[in-house]
Amino acid sequence: MCLIEELGYSEENKKLYCQKCIIFVKTGKCEFLKYLESNVSVDLNRDHIQEIMIDDCGY
Repeated sequence: MCLIEELGYSEENKKLYCQKCIIFVKTGKCEFLKYLESNVSVDLNRDHIQEIMIDDCGY
């Protein structure tokens, strides 16, 4: 299992742990990270999430 899966994804964890990852160092690619980064960027840009948060606050 990837350390980021256990510790949680963040830019700081990526810098710390991916530099030591054999797959990442040899190929420069990480499918799991690509998946996480695409989910993080998609989730942050959704209007849908803002609507849910507003509804939960009772507005």
